[in-house]
Amino acid sequence: MGLVLFHVTLIVLLISILASAMCLSAYLVSRKRLMLFAFFAFLFYFFDVEFVFQDEFVSYVLGSEQGQIYLVIRSLTNVITGGGFLVSFWFLVCDYLGETRRALLVAPGVVFAVMSVAVLVALPEGDLQRFLFYGMRELFVFWMLLFTGFRYFSSKDDVERSRLWKHRWLYVMVAVLNTAVLLEDMTFFMLLNEPVIQLGPITFSAERNYAEEALLMSCAFFAGRDARRVLQLRFDRPPMRGDQRQDEQISENLMLYAKRHQLSERESEVLHLVLLGKDNQNIASTMHVALSTVKVHVHNILQKTGRTNRQDLIQDFWKTS
Repeated sequence: MGLVLFHVTLIVLLISILASAMCLSAYLVSRKRLMLFAFFAFLFYFFDVEFVFQDEFVSYVLGSEQGQIYLVIRSLTNVITGGGFLVSFWFLVCDYLGETRRALLVAPGVVFAVMSVAVLVALPEGDLQRFLFYGMRELFVFWMLLFTGFRYFSSKDDVERSRLWKHRWLYVMVAVLNTAVLLEDMTFFMLLNEPVIQLGPITFSAERNYAEEALLMSCAFFAGRDARRVLQLRFDRPPMRGDQRQDEQISENLMLYAKRHQLSERESEVLHLVLLGKDNQNIASTMHVALSTVKVHVHNILQKTGRTNRQDLIQDFWKTS
């Protein structure tokens, strides 16, 4: 492994584990499943890259005599680590879209694993086999993009379309970089005869995809940004006076939460004030209504959301993405 590639790999590993740790911290604070899925995604990718280090070490110690058993085990490991971070991202996408159909949640991961193993078993070892094997990853990402795009264009819900439109640049970035991943694999496996190309201090390898690393590091940036925002919010004990950041976050999630639980406009206003830490008397004063009216609204909100008390309601709201 070239010296530049060695340090690049260390940086990728560091960013992956930092993003994973931040997402786990955000999940422990907010209990947002999005953060939990992101945690597993970057953790699996950490091990995916870590095994590249292992391959370099094994090659240095054993040379080209790695053995067929080792190659088979490494290929299966690639299925697990690659499938791990891809399925985690798929669950993240489904959670964001509110998709709960079990078959749809499970099927893409199963198809990925079965097709990856089928390529290894059915095709002879060679460039075509490796191209199709790694190509399963790009197909999985394209599936997530197509599914998300379909949901955007087919949805008649302005709230959902607005939430998806906010992430249009992330969508474009993933589409462009995933296309670059596919082109890089095609170049090495199908067009070039050399498995390794040395350009000065930089080593390009057929088993190492720089575009894929750029894609995951870009996703790590966005995930780390969102995790930082979650950690800045005082989840367990919201401040009595909401600051601007918290108020913006509440407004962003409130329409979606109200839509999912069929809250009326008036109930949404009451919920907003509850999330800011106001008691019933303060809410009544703010809204210029009777205290009994506020109590009725709060009771209806708890019933519609299936929560038992205010604290449970607040925690449930912040799980909503």
